[in-house]
Amino acid sequence: MGRGPSLPRLLGRAATLAVASALVTLAACGSPRYHYVKNSSEGTYVKVPQEWALFDEEAITKGLDQSREAKDAYNRLAWSVAFDAAPSPSLEHILSPSADHPTGLVQVRTLSPEERDGFSLSNLRSLLLEFDPLGDSQAPGIEVLGSRDVDRPGGLHGNEFVVNLRTSEGTRVKWRQIALVDSAVRKVHVLAISCEDDCYAANEKVIDQVISSWQVKER
Repeated sequence: MGRGPSLPRLLGRAATLAVASALVTLAACGSPRYHYVKNSSEGTYVKVPQEWALFDEEAITKGLDQSREAKDAYNRLAWSVAFDAAPSPSLEHILSPSADHPTGLVQVRTLSPEERDGFSLSNLRSLLLEFDPLGDSQAPGIEVLGSRDVDRPGGLHGNEFVVNLRTSEGTRVKWRQIALVDSAVRKVHVLAISCEDDCYAANEKVIDQVISSWQVKER
C-alpha cells in the first residue's frame, strides 16, 4: 500500500536546533520541569523533561534531505515534534540506532485515500519502523518484549509495543511505540522513543513518564 513520508527515512542531515514554535509551549506556572508539547487542533499533548531539546516542524523540514515538493508534502500530511536528551542534540540522533541518549518523535499524520483502504494494526505498528516488528517477530534481530492493544474514548484505537532490535553493528536498541488511529481511519497519532539498551535501562522511569503523559482526543 502507498505510504507517506516518515522521519527516519527522510532525515538526511542535522539541522540547527530551533526553539520550538507556538505549538510547543513551556509550563506557565510552577517549576519548569517539563516541555509541554501540544497541538490543540489535532488534540494531542505530551510532556518531556525540560532539559531535553525539542525540534519543531520548521527544524524537521529543514533537515529533510528531499526536494521542496517532498518537504511541502510532508508539511501538508504531518505535524511532528522530535526530542533529544543528548548534551549536544541533533536531528541525526532522532530514532537512530546509534543514539546513546533517549530520542523520540510525536507525530500526527493524515492518511492518504490509498492508505485508508485496508489500514490495519500492522500498518500502524510500521509507521516509523517501516516494518511490523510483531509480524516479523521471528526474524533475526527482533525480540518482542511486550505488546498490548489500546482503546481510547471517541473510537481511537491502536497498539503499544516494546521491542529489542539488533543492529548490523551488533548493538541492541530498545524501541517503544504507541500509536492510534481515529474511528474514521483518517488520521494516525504516534509517539516513539528509542535508545541503546543500556541507555533505555538507565532512563526507563522517565521514558515511562513521557509515554504515560501522552494524551490524544479525537477531533
